[in-house]
Amino acid sequence: ASLRRATIMHATAARVKHASVCLATPRRHAARHRAPRRAERRMIQMSTSSSSSSSSSSTPRKSIAVVSGANTGIGYETVKALLSSGAYDEIILACRDEEKALKACARLRADVGGASLGNTVDDETSTTRLTCERLDLGSLESVRACGDRLNARAADAGIDCLILNAGVMAVPNFTPTADGFELQVGVCHLGHYALTARVMPALERAAALRGEARVVTVSSEAHRIAAKGVSRDDLFGEYAYSAWGQYGQAKLANVLFAFELARRCARKKNGVSSSVLHPGAVDTELGRYLQPEDGDVKWWQKALYDFIRTNFLKTPAQGAETTVFLANGVTDGASTSGKYYADCKEKTVAKPALSEADAAWLWERSAELTGEAFAEL
Repeated sequence: ASLRRATIMHATAARVKHASVCLATPRRHAARHRAPRRAERRMIQMSTSSSSSSSSSSTPRKSIAVVSGANTGIGYETVKALLSSGAYDEIILACRDEEKALKACARLRADVGGASLGNTVDDETSTTRLTCERLDLGSLESVRACGDRLNARAADAGIDCLILNAGVMAVPNFTPTADGFELQVGVCHLGHYALTARVMPALERAAALRGEARVVTVSSEAHRIAAKGVSRDDLFGEYAYSAWGQYGQAKLANVLFAFELARRCARKKNGVSSSVLHPGAVDTELGRYLQPEDGDVKWWQKALYDFIRTNFLKTPAQGAETTVFLANGVTDGASTSGKYYADCKEKTVAKPALSEADAAWLWERSAELTGEAFAEL
């Protein structure tokens, strides 16, 4: 039923030709948040309430969380929730557009810092740093450079949580990445695969120091579109491209990768867990490729879409709830590893997502395409 509802909403959105709108960053607030000064560009320090249960004296703080695509939508709300929890020393926004990431940091400082500073400004145990890193998942050069910077930043304490959130959806025509991969599979899966491989030593370091580390992948119920399984002969849709077909392939690849990573980490006993989720049908900028020119939107189309958005779509904050649950709300990450979640509950995936043969093939094929491999996994 969830898939049918999502499919109907996607189709309706395409028919009415109206873009999804990110409610997390309304235009009426944009003018109130100045861009950070040069001195603030690489790091913005914030304080969060020391009364948070996650940062209480009985719960050790974690070192670093990394969120891809964090400047808007679900990613932004994920960072906002993690920041409010006070659980991390540092949260890194890994985004393609660094300027937008910096502005997102400024909004977070205003939205969260201004609301929860209290009397904890000088309390070092309640300080969380917000940092921006440039990450273009459509360029392996950018992914490798970002991974190397993350490893350097986490050289001592490691990375406690890596959230693979960024993505693109329903690109109308075959569009190659900088490396020649189809954009949806390239960004949603291959870029994230390469980043995870690159920073796995940092994840294992955090697990060795604090008992566990987590990889959380944002997929979608759209993985069910790929009903015949991963397309080994045409992974990039070069022979029969379909906007939604390729999105289904990309989201299936997310699930297969997350499950295979969980199995391999369990065999190695390295303390790294891997879970995957469906955020729901969410009102974000992910539908940018459904957007027509402003002049093509009719009044009745806008009214119809606004009705759908108001009555059927989740807000970005609601869409981030399951991500935050898996990243921070579960005491033991191992209990969620190798599982698929929706609305903060475990859910059964489509049969093709359970194919260990396809998962192993995709793992090896991804290594060949990206030139990145997981040592000893």
